[in-house]
Amino acid sequence: MNSILTLVKKELRTFFDNPTAYVVLLVFLFLWEYLFFRNAFLMGEASLRALYDLFPWLLLILIPALTMGALAQEKSEGTLEWLLTHPLSLLQLVAGKFLALLLFATLVFSFALPLARTLSFFGNLDWGVALVQFGAGVSLAAMDLSFGLFISSLFSYQIPALLVTVAGLFFLNVVGFEMVTASLPLYLGAFFERLSALGHFESMARGVLDVRDLWYFVSVTAIFLSLTYLQLLKQRLGNRRKLYGRYQMGVVLFIGIAVLSNLVGARIPGRIDLTQDHSFTLSPATKKLLTGIDDVVNITLYASTQLPSQLQPVLRDIRDTLRDYQTYSKGNVVVNLKDPADPKVAQEAAAYGIREMQFNVIGREEFQVKTGYLGLAITYGDRHEVLPFVQEASDLEYRLTGFIKKLTSTEKKKILFLAGHGEKSLNGEYQVLRAELDKQFDLEEFHFSESTKQIPDQVAAVVVAGPQQKISADERLALQSYLQNQGSLFLLLDAYAINDQMMYAGENKDSFADFAAAYGVKLNNDMVYDLRANENIQFGGGAVSYVLPYPFWLRVRATEQCSALGLNISQALLPWASSIALDETLVEKNGYHISRLLVTSAYAGSQTGFITIDPTQTFAKQNLGEHLMAVALEPQKAGGGRLVVLGDSDFLAGQFGQTSPENLSLGLGAISWLARDDSLAGLYIKRKPNRQLFFENEFQILFVKYSNLSLALLVPLGVGLWRFWRRRRLRQYQYAV
Repeated sequence: MNSILTLVKKELRTFFDNPTAYVVLLVFLFLWEYLFFRNAFLMGEASLRALYDLFPWLLLILIPALTMGALAQEKSEGTLEWLLTHPLSLLQLVAGKFLALLLFATLVFSFALPLARTLSFFGNLDWGVALVQFGAGVSLAAMDLSFGLFISSLFSYQIPALLVTVAGLFFLNVVGFEMVTASLPLYLGAFFERLSALGHFESMARGVLDVRDLWYFVSVTAIFLSLTYLQLLKQRLGNRRKLYGRYQMGVVLFIGIAVLSNLVGARIPGRIDLTQDHSFTLSPATKKLLTGIDDVVNITLYASTQLPSQLQPVLRDIRDTLRDYQTYSKGNVVVNLKDPADPKVAQEAAAYGIREMQFNVIGREEFQVKTGYLGLAITYGDRHEVLPFVQEASDLEYRLTGFIKKLTSTEKKKILFLAGHGEKSLNGEYQVLRAELDKQFDLEEFHFSESTKQIPDQVAAVVVAGPQQKISADERLALQSYLQNQGSLFLLLDAYAINDQMMYAGENKDSFADFAAAYGVKLNNDMVYDLRANENIQFGGGAVSYVLPYPFWLRVRATEQCSALGLNISQALLPWASSIALDETLVEKNGYHISRLLVTSAYAGSQTGFITIDPTQTFAKQNLGEHLMAVALEPQKAGGGRLVVLGDSDFLAGQFGQTSPENLSLGLGAISWLARDDSLAGLYIKRKPNRQLFFENEFQILFVKYSNLSLALLVPLGVGLWRFWRRRRLRQYQYAV
């Protein structure tokens, strides 16, 4: 062990005293961070995903430059034989060289950690994902370094070793691409897809430590280190072919075992989900549902054997997820895997509405069309639900759990949406919300009439979504009576009516705000804007269009009280929203507890009167502060109803319901809480958690960008200059004999 450590120290000194190493390091770091910052702030995401998307390709610069002289230079200068005269075995030589290369490369990659830290100041960075991404980078680099070390052992000159290493690493990256596998037989295509380093790296970079990915990197690294050892042994043993043959047979046997274990191990699950939201782990809501199933649910996966390479990771995630469902259900979920290559299976899939899909792939220098199946059928008794095609696995748990809940629920709670006063409609603006609520509730649009003057019995909650016309005194009395008798109300109130064609907002005199005010919740007659936490919009059209921040579309923060109610979101997007003021004395007099749900940042202001909603206007920077945007009232004693008030009804409508998962999750969670039912909102938000970056001004953007670029360039440059200056001074010393 001491010999290995001594060699590691010697190799590291060589790197730190070599000007070429600093040049390569600086080029790699500059390109890595510069290319990341080109688009990082356009995406506005507190994530290093774009940084690590570049990583495997930039290693084609770093790894060959580091490894080309590791053994080739030793051989060309005749120092390899001298090195082996020391008390150092070939295994120790290979291990020492490899560990020194890996330590030096890890120091280079560690500049991603300060970048992650600075991004975390301005957004909700997932540190679990960031650390696993760093580990995935080190794992990929270890494999690439072992390959480069092996290639270096084959040559006596550095340039051939450099070129062959670049070509080999490029092949390991693209070997699973369609351009390579499209023209291969089926069994070879599947083998090459598992051989691809890029697929395993991307799987880990999601934030999941999977046994199959870790074993791939460990085994392939061990294979190339074994081949390096064998090559050096061949040179040492010379003409002793029989002895070399025994070593050769042992290494070949080891490589065969490693390859076979990767092929067989591809079916063995085992992973640790380190993402902040446990995106790849079944949630408690799903586990609770699975343990409560009283009969068998059959899930059949119709998957073709030959699917395009981009769908292979999806197929693996689907199988892992289905295996988890089967495990936690204790036998109540039965999973069947079927290949529609059998005509009978294809006919069965077609009966469920699962049909063969076409995929465009690249092969033999032209676009080709492949067909295949990747769909799910969920059956329970004589009922079924279908996912005709699973393009991504990120929302698979939510969709499966929703379908199982829908199929197995004997009685659904009823949710009414008040209609007849200009409210948002389930068949119009709230179509997306309806599609999701339908999985667990019985929905109905409700009109008061001469014959129906009361809320029907057995209604779990009533939603009043943005009324624009007067609600009569009798109707108000009916809602009040319903609330007093353990009913629940979700009031989405608009203080202003928006005219997005004329770009103005006019006061909504029939907003129903006075009803909430009677309970101590006052809807302010204002429109809130936020200069810091807001959404970007595309403005203009045709040849002239540009993206700019729109302060009237607020990014509001969810409080801890929001989480206590089971609303598992960190923020939401509220367009053209009004703030709320509380009369705590009146709230307490009515017998309620207050939960403050959503608040703005400290950089929010408001406008009143006739309001122009033009995004190019100048917003006042005076009198800014935090504004309350949503509250929940819960009765202090049993017998009362629940109430949620939010100053915006547009956040669930149109594009906001479709493109903002956190909005829909907020709506689903609030309605479930009001209805006293288990919520699927936590599953929905796992699909795409929002991790937007928030900057107060342009200076902060420039600081993040140039501080990290400067750190990545100046620190290595400073270390290099200091070491060269120190060595120059040492050469000036005269030693007495």
